[in-house]
Amino acid sequence: MYATPTRPMTQAELDLICQVWADNGSDDPTDQWLELWDGGDADEYPEQRDAILAVATAVGLETSMKKGVLMVQKTQQLHDEIGQKWA
Repeated sequence: MYATPTRPMTQAELDLICQVWADNGSDDPTDQWLELWDGGDADEYPEQRDAILAVATAVGLETSMKKGVLMVQKTQQLHDEIGQKWA
């Protein structure tokens, strides 16, 4: 159901993504992607955005930008972390 990363994320990597999701994100309707900065303002946070892109690349997840929203493939690890600590 979810993307399979090439390696598990560290707690710091999870915290980075999940914090942005908790503050300014949502799940897409298919539950396959995390929509970060769903207000369309990812460009206003270039350091966080670039750090998340680097994490996604390091673990082999697809990303895309659509109208200022950063889309990151959802993994089981991200799903579990959000459900346990961030939702």
